[in-house]
Amino acid sequence: MAGYIPMALNLPANWVPSAVKRDDGIDLTDSVLAPLYVACTLAMTKTFEIAMLQPYDYGLNAALWTAEGVDITLAFVAGMVIVVTAWVTNGQVTREDLTDIETVIVLLMVIMNILTVLVPPVATAVAAYWMLGYFLVFLNGAGFYLIAYK
Repeated sequence: MAGYIPMALNLPANWVPSAVKRDDGIDLTDSVLAPLYVACTLAMTKTFEIAMLQPYDYGLNAALWTAEGVDITLAFVAGMVIVVTAWVTNGQVTREDLTDIETVIVLLMVIMNILTVLVPPVATAVAAYWMLGYFLVFLNGAGFYLIAYK
């Protein structure tokens, strides 16, 4: 059953209108999601503070849930939703579609995002060392590219 994709995962990809989706290039969904994902990553790594002042006063680093030093922020939740949306709407890239290094990049992207939020020492290190924050931004860009455009 290699290559079997459950029907439930195929439905959202089929719901995307043909005027929005392109098989041979960048479609409208990806062109909207990519900059939003970069903004979420910049906010999550605390290299930039991205906030909306009017009509509401909140930022992407606003904590939705906090406990024991773990902050689940709007940037993290939105970022994970964006990655899943890009994966579902672009035909679910599988392990067989990626080379070994591409697989490592996608896995590192997901693992580092989760560790940055759920492990306080990792979150502190990413916030304290700007080079680590920018590395995560570039890693997330590469991972999103592989999921959305491969």
